[in-house]
Amino acid sequence: MYGSISVVVPVYNSESSISELYRRLDSVLPHIAVQYEIIMVDDGSIDNSLAEMSKLHASGNTFKIICLDGNFGQQNAIMCGIRHSNGDYIITIDDDLQNPPEEIPKLLEKLEEGFDVVYGIPAYKKQSGIRHLGTIMTGLFFGLICSKPKDVKVGSFRVLRRHIAEKISEDDTSFVYITAITLKHTRNIGNVTVEYADRKYGSSNYSLYKLASLFCKLFINYSGLSLDKYRVRSPQYIIKDTGDLQ
Repeated sequence: MYGSISVVVPVYNSESSISELYRRLDSVLPHIAVQYEIIMVDDGSIDNSLAEMSKLHASGNTFKIICLDGNFGQQNAIMCGIRHSNGDYIITIDDDLQNPPEEIPKLLEKLEEGFDVVYGIPAYKKQSGIRHLGTIMTGLFFGLICSKPKDVKVGSFRVLRRHIAEKISEDDTSFVYITAITLKHTRNIGNVTVEYADRKYGSSNYSLYKLASLFCKLFINYSGLSLDKYRVRSPQYIIKDTGDLQ
């Protein structure tokens, strides 16, 4: 058993998947943690995601909802969730069920080998041509610009130790990218192979334009070059007042 675990889920238009995701997390976590919390951060959803989360909120005090006042982006939502987490271990997982919650123990077991961060990497992941290109280019980018170890792969399914999460939380870069921030503080990063499920709900909106835009923003904000005049100065996120949902 682990001490305390926080699971951070960025949510955007996921009314079809979040109830199942919550049930599966709530089934796995009691068997591996003395204490746990599930933090869902709604990133300005325009469907019924908030209504679905509100139904779940009544189920117990292990569930937190944070609503952002607009669509700030997945990475910003994760940053918000990390800042509001209390666990010794912080898991980040997407809301689309492609990373099964049942694989979380694998991340924690690998972390116990002495790593600061562990990414869950699927043995096989069916991707479109553009998405596959994006995966390759992202790995190359982090290697060249952020000095990512060559043998390490990165993704959105990961576990962080508390001391790394606290360092990430202190970062005030307007353009948030959690892996880029992580690499500022540690390269003691591991990988573990995990199962990967086909998308059950919704569809990806990945595009070549978004990939190019991402790399430009990452270069400007994380290359270490003096590019201040090109950086956008804006809040990482704004939390909406939703009363007693948290």
